Amino acid sequence: MNPYQILNISAESTPEQVKTAFRMRIRTSNRHGRAMCALAYDMICSRDPRKYTKYGGTFVVNKQNHFYYAITGNYESFVQEMRRKPYLLNERDEYGRTLLYLAARNGYYDICNFLLRAGCKIDETQKDGSTALHGASFYGHETIVQLLLEYEADPNVINRFGHRPYDEASSRIINDYISSKTHDKINELLNRLKHDGLAKNFVLLKHHDRIIAKKILRNIESHAEYPASYYTKKWTLAWHGTKYQHLYSIMKYGLHRAGALVSPGYRIAPEKGHIGLNIRVGGFDNWANAIFVSPSVFYAAHKVYAERIFSGGKQWCVLVETRVRPDSFSQHKHTLLKKDELPGEPKNVEYRVAVKSDDDLILRVESERNVLVTAVVFINVEFLESIDEYCEGQVFANSEAERALFQ
Repeated sequence: MNPYQILNISAESTPEQVKTAFRMRIRTSNRHGRAMCALAYDMICSRDPRKYTKYGGTFVVNKQNHFYYAITGNYESFVQEMRRKPYLLNERDEYGRTLLYLAARNGYYDICNFLLRAGCKIDETQKDGSTALHGASFYGHETIVQLLLEYEADPNVINRFGHRPYDEASSRIINDYISSKTHDKINELLNRLKHDGLAKNFVLLKHHDRIIAKKILRNIESHAEYPASYYTKKWTLAWHGTKYQHLYSIMKYGLHRAGALVSPGYRIAPEKGHIGLNIRVGGFDNWANAIFVSPSVFYAAHKVYAERIFSGGKQWCVLVETRVRPDSFSQHKHTLLKKDELPGEPKNVEYRVAVKSDDDLILRVESERNVLVTAVVFINVEFLESIDEYCEGQVFANSEAERALFQ
């Protein structure tokens, strides 16, 4: 292959120009594109004559080993090699870079996850003082930043450029992930809600003595027509995935339809990438102009709907617990299971928890009066991702066993 063509640069490009071209292209969501970009970058930068043979502007790969697999994202070959030779776990390449750094820099979640589970050293620095967290942050791989922080990567390491990972973040989202690592966002919200009279109580939910969720109960007396026990017995339990920044407003005003004016100057709009207003879907002329909840925690917790945040050193999924008036909603089939899964990317919740194909996992409610917010729920992401291990495959989406876990 011709690495200069892959990076769209000339053979006379300076090292800085090569690095800039690499940084621009390694962020692509296409795994094959990242693999080609990473291999091209290594071909241009390597000084090891054993790795590649050059014919003009074309390079031929001479040696495929664990470093090659970490560069190209060949997960199966990488795992086979590491299991045969576990002593390679913390080995460094010709430039002193660790396998974890290379995988993080190149955006391979699965390889990073394997290395971390195998016990590699997470905060090892490269020759320039950067860690894997620096690499993932600088090159814009949000899911890997989250993964590294979940495994307790140190966000305060300073490289030889005088930068922490936060300083090198390529997006505000990554900055937020790193800064929230050192803050207890759940406790901050709880204190604010209690101060304003919006929160009634705080509950820890456990499974076999392990904290699986944290729940902030809403003070519903000023919002409800009947006592809380009435809604528990008579109304349908459902959940709504959302973002942390919306929680205070939801606890104060409740859930509202997209398009609704909640307060002066604040009108709710569909999230980016979701169906917009005034678009006909099925028999509904304006599908998005409604409140959407799910009888399944696991479905509502899908990352398409529910943000992941760091709080107190752990990662949590953001949900709202609701009660819905009977016969006030229409029911619809789930859609996320039809989504193609990108190879090597983190598996979604639906791929870990069994779902019956005929279940209606979407409830569409057209009136705010028919949905009562009862709590904010933060679910431990590690528990969500290992649900089958914790519950021995006995929990299904939209089941009584599932609902019982979070009550």
